[in-house]
Amino acid sequence: MNYINIYLKISCFLLMVGTLSCTSYVGSSSYAQDNATKPTTPTPNREEDPSISKWKAAEKAVKKLAGMIVKNSLPAIMQASETLNLTTGCSKGLFKLLTDFKQTKLWAFRMIDSSGKIPNGIFDGSINSFGDYDTCVNTEVPRHFRGQYCLVEVDLPLPPRVPFVSYDEEIPQFINVSRPDMVLSDFLRKGMYFHHLNFRSSVCVPSTCSREEVQAIATKVFKMIGIDFKVLVPHCETKVDKITFSSSEIVIMTVLALLLTLAVIATVVDVIFKLKLDEELYQDRLTLPVRYLLCFSLYTNICRLLKKDTSPDSIKVFHGMKVITILWVILNHTYYYINYQALSSLLNAREISKEFGMQVVVNGFLNVETFFFISAVLLSYGVMKMKEQKLNIFLYIFRRFWRLTPPFMLVISCVYLLPHLGSGPVWKETVVDGLTEKCKKYWWTNLLFINNFVPSAEMCMNWTWYIPVDTHLYFLSLIVLIPLKSNPRLAFLLNGLLFAVGTVATAASHVYFGLHPTAISAYLHPDDINYFVDRGYFRTYVHCASYCVGLTVGYILITKQKLHIPLRLNIVGWIVAFAAGITVLYGVYDWNQGNVPGIVFSTFYTCTNKLIWSLALAWVTVTCVTGNGGIATTILSWEAFVPLGRLTYMTYLVHPIVQFLYIGSTRTLIRSEHRTFVFMYLANVMFSFMLAFGLSLLFESPFMAMEKLMLSSRRSRVDAVKNNNKNLKTVDSDMDTSSTLKEDGIWAINIRHTECNY
Repeated sequence: MNYINIYLKISCFLLMVGTLSCTSYVGSSSYAQDNATKPTTPTPNREEDPSISKWKAAEKAVKKLAGMIVKNSLPAIMQASETLNLTTGCSKGLFKLLTDFKQTKLWAFRMIDSSGKIPNGIFDGSINSFGDYDTCVNTEVPRHFRGQYCLVEVDLPLPPRVPFVSYDEEIPQFINVSRPDMVLSDFLRKGMYFHHLNFRSSVCVPSTCSREEVQAIATKVFKMIGIDFKVLVPHCETKVDKITFSSSEIVIMTVLALLLTLAVIATVVDVIFKLKLDEELYQDRLTLPVRYLLCFSLYTNICRLLKKDTSPDSIKVFHGMKVITILWVILNHTYYYINYQALSSLLNAREISKEFGMQVVVNGFLNVETFFFISAVLLSYGVMKMKEQKLNIFLYIFRRFWRLTPPFMLVISCVYLLPHLGSGPVWKETVVDGLTEKCKKYWWTNLLFINNFVPSAEMCMNWTWYIPVDTHLYFLSLIVLIPLKSNPRLAFLLNGLLFAVGTVATAASHVYFGLHPTAISAYLHPDDINYFVDRGYFRTYVHCASYCVGLTVGYILITKQKLHIPLRLNIVGWIVAFAAGITVLYGVYDWNQGNVPGIVFSTFYTCTNKLIWSLALAWVTVTCVTGNGGIATTILSWEAFVPLGRLTYMTYLVHPIVQFLYIGSTRTLIRSEHRTFVFMYLANVMFSFMLAFGLSLLFESPFMAMEKLMLSSRRSRVDAVKNNNKNLKTVDSDMDTSSTLKEDGIWAINIRHTECNY
């Protein structure tokens, strides 16, 4: 019998395993009794149930079928074993699997059953079959081997890929290769998808076989059945009984344990002092070392986090704007940070991206401009609130790094530990390779705030590109902030110059690299997406427009606090702002169908969309803060947004990690449909804010409290030397505009948390 017939028999047999595998175990004892050397005496006056005889017959049939399969497969297996030069351990393991399968041993059936089969719905884009990961790795043959789970990919032969071609088009070389009503023709029409997606299944083999040997066997099998495709085995996994940690991981866990211990001790001390002193400002009576310790108090940090925003100097509508924007960001990333090899019905995913309503996700690149705008507004607003003219440049820079770096690096440290938190068919490629290994290689670029210059495919936590870009703009804004109070005309001239330079640089880069107006969903290949974001989205100069508009709005909010807008003009302004925002957001609909405009219009859109979006935000901010916003002010200033708004920075850092952990630990394919993604989104929102809450108490709030304590101590020393308190002002809003400080005629602005507007 030829090998194809053997393969077909094995496939048919595997279909029966689901219903009959338990039979071989349950019925084996009865079968053994029937064939025992000692005759058995039936129980008197008791007839055997008819179902028992049927189960016994079924087991005999299964055993006969297994024996026939092994008998017919054995010559081909022997030949393959000699040709492939398998190691002794691998050969012995495979032959034991074969012989015990013939004897219908449970462990052999479990290994075969846990292997992947031909995927269901393959013509709708379900090109993966994971099998049963846990059943495979939990199978153990004492004194011999364990089950080893191996992914097997089939890399289809394709012509060289042409960049920026819609996936709706057919590969020219494949046109008319087969008749339209043939199976091959349907696959070839979807050939574009196979430039970055592979057919994938899995096999459960003895742990004595190496990955290279499994790949050689799989390649040999395909050649024997006449299919000359490249077969890959990316990795194999076995169950690990003992977890080992590297030296860097031990250091990280030690630091995290110390932080947690410090938080517990500080909380206990804090509660004791509060109960003992029974005063609202009891911490002011404590010694300086104790006050530094209490910066880590979970009790105080929770109270600070949940505290109402009662400061008259804060821009309360920004709480709502930040929360709405971070919810939008999480929505985009729920659809974007997906391992497509873990999805079924992939063709449905492409159809989803064509929907008009989905442009809010597909063109969600605009949402981050809201954060740039808010950050700039708060900077210029804080400068204008100062009584004096000069900035303490050192403190301006120091506070930026002090606020952002500790939580940023501590979250990256946690990424080092992620490989130990889960497993699964796509865990390695999604979490280990997709997150941890990249951070091990490029974490230092995040520390230096230059990670936006690393290619996005290699960047450590590539969604954090925003942090260095916002930091660069924060420093560039000094050329506007320094003369803003003493010489507003010069400041606005420099602001206009910064805007012009950013726009010209954006246009020049766009033309030079031949970029499209935005990331087009019709171009699904990761290389096409990365080409755009690396050159046309992650660069600092691209976002100058949003920052420049924000700096202007911050100045207006101080100088035009009692601005009255007539009702008709107010209505027209809201209509224009809404229409402008919707236009730049949904105007890309036709482009995402594959009808991409030329370089001229693409450059025009790229240079104006962020400006238009920021101007729409400017109208909302000015009208709401000046008392002309009506119900919009009420909604955006809702008190429930205050604590959530304070968590946006940490939520921004951790929410894709939650997504990666879920995708990486999946054991079954995730269906590509809105219902699935909506549930994923809601879960991401809940777990991201919960995780951000805990990490903020450990990583973010303590350093903010220490900064405030350091500056207050410094002010006390300055006052003691100069005996001059008249220029010292403190306005504690616990997350917004804060205090001013005078020393030798140099003033410093304290923007409390405004640098972290994610």
